[in-house]
Amino acid sequence: MNDGTGPLGHRSERAGRRELNKVENRTALLKAARGVFAEMGYGAASVRDIVRRTDLASGTFYNYFKDKDEIFEAVVAELTGVLLQRHREGRGRATSAEEFVREHYAAYFNFLAEDPELLALARSSFTAVRTLLDKPDVRALAIALNDDIRAAIASGILPNVDVSYLSASMAGIAFEISMVMVARDPVDPAAAAEFATHLMLGGLDKLPRR
Repeated sequence: MNDGTGPLGHRSERAGRRELNKVENRTALLKAARGVFAEMGYGAASVRDIVRRTDLASGTFYNYFKDKDEIFEAVVAELTGVLLQRHREGRGRATSAEEFVREHYAAYFNFLAEDPELLALARSSFTAVRTLLDKPDVRALAIALNDDIRAAIASGILPNVDVSYLSASMAGIAFEISMVMVARDPVDPAAAAEFATHLMLGGLDKLPRR
């Protein structure tokens, strides 16, 4: 029996350390990339800029990511996972159509506005983010919205409308308004959510007047 002190035990311990190092290195690269993209924008940033923010050797980057595109996609995917959870929690609390729509927009706009680094990333790299909308991790947001709309229709919260059209409309309004919202100073996620909610529920006649 191996008690952890023999050759097998030492090999297992070394393997465990290697796996931990891999996780820590990847985490460090993602954190550095998020900061670089936020400050410089996707277009101006380089792999070298990212690696310089870490204690890793330059060649280590390529053990985890193929290029700048791949690590940017990974950064967006990580953020998308957090946003997906907030969307589902918010829409899941809704007991009316207005709450469903408002929770959807509030989750998205607040998510962008509450973190200065994420807000900077959104301001500098929205065009690059747009190119990732069909990637599996980002598509998960649309799939979840479709699922939640179907569930809300089944429970009577939403009217029985075309799910795909409604989902596309809600997602499109959220993304395009967010591009304008993050460019403003100060950023006002509450006003953005209010505008988007009224637009979705009532059209132009229901929009708040200025």
